[in-house]
Amino acid sequence: MVWITKACLGLAILLVLLASPVYGDGNVSSSETPVRISNVSFVAPSPERANLNEEWVKIENIGKIDVDLTGWSISDEQEHTYVFPDGFILRSGASVKVHTGTGNNTQEDLYWGRSVPVWNNDGDSATLRDSSGSIIDSKP
Repeated sequence: MVWITKACLGLAILLVLLASPVYGDGNVSSSETPVRISNVSFVAPSPERANLNEEWVKIENIGKIDVDLTGWSISDEQEHTYVFPDGFILRSGASVKVHTGTGNNTQEDLYWGRSVPVWNNDGDSATLRDSSGSIIDSKP
């Protein structure tokens, strides 16, 4: 009888894990995803080329589930485009800054690897797209 109880408990745990999804293909509609652009910093301190990591876009997951950002992108008005790395998961309640310059990628900071500024100081727009190219969010 004990082994039946343990087997049922194991099955219940498995069902709970399966009911807590990660959006697996990185392709969800804007009405389904809890991922948003929460903040932007388009103007780096002068000299800009020496401070490229002060240009950034902050992406936040305000939902209760993790989201796979594989194939998602951020672009400016001139279509300079950053594509999220394969397998990048934005955890529930977490955020990540995508910096223009170079650095070591972490769960909190990603780096575009550019050697020149991307964002226009006198106004620009950051657009977040899912892996199918659908617009998820945009911030001026």
